Amino acid sequence: MWRLQIGTIALAGLVGLILEGAIARAGHDLVPEPPPTSTVQRLQALPGLQQNSVTVSGVSSGGFFAHQFHVAYSKLVDGAGIIAGGPYGCAEHILNPYWWFADVPLDRGSAATVACTHYLGSRYFGLRPPSPRADDSASFVQQAHQQGLIDDPKNLTSSRVWLFHGRGDEIVPQSTMAALHDLYRLLGVPSSQLSSDMNEHGRSASHGVPVAKFEGSSRFPVRLCKEHAPPFVIECGYEAAEQLLKHLYPGQIGNASKEPHGDGNLIGFDQSEFFVGLSDHISLHGVGYIYVPKSCEREECRLHVAFHGCRQTADEIHDDFIRDAGYNRWAATNNIVMLYPQIAVSRINPNGCWDWWGYTGEGYFGQNGRQMRAVRAIIARVLGAER
Repeated sequence: MWRLQIGTIALAGLVGLILEGAIARAGHDLVPEPPPTSTVQRLQALPGLQQNSVTVSGVSSGGFFAHQFHVAYSKLVDGAGIIAGGPYGCAEHILNPYWWFADVPLDRGSAATVACTHYLGSRYFGLRPPSPRADDSASFVQQAHQQGLIDDPKNLTSSRVWLFHGRGDEIVPQSTMAALHDLYRLLGVPSSQLSSDMNEHGRSASHGVPVAKFEGSSRFPVRLCKEHAPPFVIECGYEAAEQLLKHLYPGQIGNASKEPHGDGNLIGFDQSEFFVGLSDHISLHGVGYIYVPKSCEREECRLHVAFHGCRQTADEIHDDFIRDAGYNRWAATNNIVMLYPQIAVSRINPNGCWDWWGYTGEGYFGQNGRQMRAVRAIIARVLGAER
């Protein structure tokens, strides 16, 4: 039986968070098996965090969502790392291939699963819909800004962006990632700040999070780089977390920790207080996680938010994303607090995906989107900047 081992955090004199029912053992923070569905432990502010260096990343649905969050909150978010994601509002403007004489969009669910991704294949009742276009997304971004739904996209010109697409990825087509790259260029991100890795070198990666070596315990076998299977953390000999963090924080990332959970603390916190409306309509889990390096007790730190992909929730793959996707190794020795919001499987979201196509309702892509607003509130709490 796994147990969640939590230490006490002192950050600028702040007494740390302790998850009720957890016990301490030296060296590691272990998540119970099965993971808790709720906790009474409230998330508290970490006052030593820099306010102007928040970055985000994600894989698969988390990649789409990280990009969506970056665009919507470009005044807050300073950079993004996207693994197998796609352009803003991708599911909003894929045209129905049967309406060749008129511009009629596909329904968002179909657009998301046969065009933006190939989750259900590449054809809509036999016909292939068009690929996402950066121009369409750029127009959608400008429209959303004009309607007051997102921050001014001009903020993106100072952002740093890292993109990765595995050449063995059969879920997100390369054309979707190409549209994402082109969208960032259209929105003014300079080429010197935009890195796009299409996996030309190294082992061919499937749809997952590449790590140099999977070093944690897991209920699943170690997955090869070419495999697409839970926990979707794939052993490739290179590490996405390293590459994206080095790009987002140029010249500031040193060596990784050999014992990240001896050099920091993984903490579970109550996410339910950040829900807007019924939890089934927002599909956020009752428990989120945050990793705080011990160095943050005495030094200024930065915040990075990592969004898991579909079928990568703690309920589905235990702690293989929040402990073993590589982030904590680099965060521990480089003064980076890692925030891991969690989605829950629900009636409207059976695969535990982040909402980038509208299953939580209209306006999902803007600052008033249910999940978007909840994540923003979580970040504000950690930064001590609640409005």
